[in-house]
Amino acid sequence: MSADNLGKSAEKVLVVGLGISGRAVCALLRARGVKVVATDIRDRAAFNGALDSLEKAGCEFRLGGHLVEDFTSADRIIVSPGIPLDIGPLEAARLRGREIIGELEWAWRRVDLPVIGVTGTNGKTTTTALIGKMIELAGRKPFVGGNIGTPLSQWIADGGKADLLVLEISSFQLDTAPRFRPDAAIVLNITEDHLDRYKDYEAYIDSKFSIFGRQRPEDYAIVNGDDPLCQERISQIPGKVLVFSTSEPSANARVVGDSVRVAIPGRETFELDLSGAKLKGAHNLENIMAAALAASVMGVPRSSIQEAVNTFGGFAHRVEWVRTWRGIDFYDDSKGTNTGAVVKALEGFDRPVNLLLGGRDKLGSYDPIARALEGRGGAVFAYGEAGPRIYEQLRRKVRTARLFPDLGQAFAEAVLLASPGEVVLLSPACSSFDQYESYSQRGDHFKKLVAELED
Repeated sequence: MSADNLGKSAEKVLVVGLGISGRAVCALLRARGVKVVATDIRDRAAFNGALDSLEKAGCEFRLGGHLVEDFTSADRIIVSPGIPLDIGPLEAARLRGREIIGELEWAWRRVDLPVIGVTGTNGKTTTTALIGKMIELAGRKPFVGGNIGTPLSQWIADGGKADLLVLEISSFQLDTAPRFRPDAAIVLNITEDHLDRYKDYEAYIDSKFSIFGRQRPEDYAIVNGDDPLCQERISQIPGKVLVFSTSEPSANARVVGDSVRVAIPGRETFELDLSGAKLKGAHNLENIMAAALAASVMGVPRSSIQEAVNTFGGFAHRVEWVRTWRGIDFYDDSKGTNTGAVVKALEGFDRPVNLLLGGRDKLGSYDPIARALEGRGGAVFAYGEAGPRIYEQLRRKVRTARLFPDLGQAFAEAVLLASPGEVVLLSPACSSFDQYESYSQRGDHFKKLVAELED
């Protein structure tokens, strides 16, 4: 934890972006008597009354656009994760020497507790929650949140109590966390994502690995030994490196038959039985190994780690079985918002997959999906804003590719063409924001479409 003077009533703080985390910061700052101005490009109607209590608390709003003078006159600026950092008003504030930080950084500076930070392109939510479960079963009280569930600042505002923090952290949050230093940090994997936000793939990789950048020699860095990009950068990590792998004999956590062997220097080696694990698939083996290492370095006993492995079943919208209809299995993987996640989902099936792809394009390559579909059969049903680019990239590389304006029409065609024994999978490789408010709303729509199929 690194304290600063932010929060004194003499200061003026600008909050940029009024999503969940932005509103939480506003509430906590006003509770401490700080003058707060908050700005968002959306107008008042978009918030459906969510700003009323903040206005009563004395928060000022600039809605429908940003005013440069608000940025340059603020003492500090707290930016929500969804705000691009290259917008003009932020550039103007930088020229004036204003500190620009994110909600995660600001909240972390106010909490003196051990921190486990989890990042990576895929698997963050599952791994973060699994670590929390392991810690709970050991009789301790974690706060599990950050990029999932409750923002850290909201937890502080609510007077939350915990023994330690388990935080899912996105690359966007890391980009505005210049001092953030977790006691144990995890990078699960790195594949192309958010190339609509970063200047190139290397910048995205740099963002993910910045979670290790301020660690001290006594801190733990947990990395995927099977990921080539992680392997390349291990030598740059200042903390104690722990590696997980499905096959590397020297890894600190590795798969041995139906078990995971955990060997951390200075600690007793133990094995976890995977035969009763509820989390299935190759990607979840990685999540389990990373979680076991993180929990173990925080003093969680093997028995609690094993119990969590046996009982934790994952989340909705992550390769979630929905229904079998006329011999066809339907799976909701709406949280699969990048090509790496889709490939992981496809690797869990050994039969033809009719794949629904689409949404708001992140501008990465869809070729890895074609390679993952090769040998499995199946087809691609592209839709939404990204549909035309997906279709053009894949139509000559897969058995069947079709293009539709929306998910409903793509789903109808997938059902028509699927045969008994096959899978219809929503794993869109894109964000949901072209036609939905969130990936969960998109997943719920898919489930509704499945439920409406007549027997």
